[in-house]
Amino acid sequence: MRTRNFLIFCLTLFVSFLPFAQSRESTSPVPAAETDSLSLEECYHLALVQSEIVGIQKEAISRATAQIFNAASQGLGNVDFIIDRTFQDGQSGNLSVSSPSGSAPVSSNVHESKFTISQPLFQGFKAIGALTGAGSYKQEQTEAWIRAKELLYTDVARAFYNVLRYEKEIEINQGIRELLQERIKELEGREKIGRSRVSEVITAKTNLKILEADLAASQGALATVRYMLEFLTGTELGERKLEEETSEEVSSQTLTEHLKMAATRSDVKAAEQAVKTAWRGILVAQSGFWPTLTLNHNQYMRREGTLANLDWDTLFRFDVPLFSGGETIGQVKDSVSILKQKKLSFTLARRQAELDIKQSYQIWLSAKETNALLMEAVRDAQKNYEIQSEEYTRSLVSNLDVLAALESLHNARQRQNLTYYVMKQDEAAFRVAVGEVS
Repeated sequence: MRTRNFLIFCLTLFVSFLPFAQSRESTSPVPAAETDSLSLEECYHLALVQSEIVGIQKEAISRATAQIFNAASQGLGNVDFIIDRTFQDGQSGNLSVSSPSGSAPVSSNVHESKFTISQPLFQGFKAIGALTGAGSYKQEQTEAWIRAKELLYTDVARAFYNVLRYEKEIEINQGIRELLQERIKELEGREKIGRSRVSEVITAKTNLKILEADLAASQGALATVRYMLEFLTGTELGERKLEEETSEEVSSQTLTEHLKMAATRSDVKAAEQAVKTAWRGILVAQSGFWPTLTLNHNQYMRREGTLANLDWDTLFRFDVPLFSGGETIGQVKDSVSILKQKKLSFTLARRQAELDIKQSYQIWLSAKETNALLMEAVRDAQKNYEIQSEEYTRSLVSNLDVLAALESLHNARQRQNLTYYVMKQDEAAFRVAVGEVS
């Protein structure tokens, strides 16, 4: 009982010092309530629950935690309870055999039970290297899990804003169609009294058919992107609308200040932890050059035969490795190569993060400027169409001028709509690039 309590105390004390990696606190995703609308954040939380990729990466953290316990077992040793029952070949017709010394006969059926404790005292820092390496590996997987969630946000934002884009595009096309239909009615009325030519009516109807074709294409594209959003969130949208919430603009810091955030990005930190894990791998490999010291203790509960009066025995084993056929040297060289690879991967991850931030920042700023200019273009096109329509009633311009103004308004609205939602997608990509999404 004392031995058992002592081992439990040692195990508890040792595990308390394990270098478990501190994972970031995260809130468990909660499915959005069944309402008439869904925001981007609600879609993102639904996707976190649904995503198999995020789930797979999360299980990788659990596997890394299991490796910590496996590494700890190398330093804690083993405790076993063993029952041995030995049957020996006795003399024919006898139930016992004589002892070699001529003493009392010894039973050929020997029963023995014992507690066996095997505790490594020194292994060349192998256990320490394995334990600390498992801790950094867990942190690496935690950072990879965070990055998987960030990349998922990019996919959800792209699908979310594409749905809104095509819904708005359909709305614009329907508005232009109504204007064209009114234009056709007016032209038909003017054609009956000889103030408009038949060709003008045909031209307007042709434009209407082309617009209806664009409308059908937009409806098909809308169905496609809604399917993608349903796939990501695992929720059928049905009649539920998407609601674009007003969000705080990305920090107005300069590009130089944003680049400082590359070092704290989850994928860069994961690569950094991989370097630490590789360092520990070298420590484990080099332990093959060190001697080992092991304590083996047997506590007998029952023993028979000539050694029946001995309750315990202890063995100290000192093992000095002299030659292993080059195996240890090969393991060390392999570990060193792995370390060099991880260092290069870390450098590459850092540079790629900086490039990602630079490109995302510039693309987002360009989209913002383009959207602002196109909004002015829409206002000018709207004003031009109203002026052309008024002047046409006074016969100052032709119908072709009015149709050209209407087409210009339609194109300006479509371009501004496309640019706006591309800008929103670029904004989401920039948030992920600087690590603002978790």
